[in-house]
Amino acid sequence: MMTKRVFIGGGHGGKDPGALKYIKEADANLQMALGLKAELERHGIIVGVSRLKDEDDPLTEEIKEANAFAPDVAVECHNNAGGGDGFEVYHQTNGYATKSIKLAQCIEARVVASGQKSRGVKTRLNGSGTDYFGWCRQVKAPAVLCEGFFVDNATDSRDYNTAAKQQAFGRVYAWGVLDYLGIAIKPQVDKPAGKPVEQPQADKNLLYTVQVGAFASAKSAADLYAKLDDMGYFVFFKNDALAKVCVGKFATQEEAQKTADDLKKKGFGGFVNTI
Repeated sequence: MMTKRVFIGGGHGGKDPGALKYIKEADANLQMALGLKAELERHGIIVGVSRLKDEDDPLTEEIKEANAFAPDVAVECHNNAGGGDGFEVYHQTNGYATKSIKLAQCIEARVVASGQKSRGVKTRLNGSGTDYFGWCRQVKAPAVLCEGFFVDNATDSRDYNTAAKQQAFGRVYAWGVLDYLGIAIKPQVDKPAGKPVEQPQADKNLLYTVQVGAFASAKSAADLYAKLDDMGYFVFFKNDALAKVCVGKFATQEEAQKTADDLKKKGFGGFVNTI
């Protein structure tokens, strides 16, 4: 099977902040795009992305880049405003509609499983009866536009108010894309995109970790991850049926237990597990 190609648009950026209130939309869009990119690349997908930092990123250029990349799938990352809450995803109504709908449904299913409310898989048409969003109308591949959460809703914004949480949301998008492509999701052992992973010299011999939590909700896992990371711990995810938040990689069970005891003193649960 040929290696799949996915193009990601990180909406707004630079002089265009997008929607503003509790969170600057352009910043959240970027972090979600980075999380999506890293997770797809971890599965061997060739990924193109419209921007990797806060810079001007007009939609016309995004579309040109996407079409030049010739992707199998294209995903545009946005967030919402205007009084509401939850996620929604827009699909194409043109010749790519059937595949676009399936892609949207796969992403929505993963988002709902992560704990975020869905407002639905949707279309929006302009006055001429074609797709309202240029991304859906002009990208020459199955494409969707995702609106992750409402930046002007206090609860929505609190759930996704750090780069780690936004990147975790992007990974959820990636799982939906992988489902669409028919690619099995691998267990995750590294930190999210945008944060350097410090790998000890003898990493291949490290067998033990402290599992601090296991969640069906990506939001809950990302929240715990961010808290531990802010405290200076080396944190990573292990994903199978649940998102498992783990601290440290240790050569011996005794070393891992010392960290487990330290975490317990600071109010965290957890137990020593093998990697």
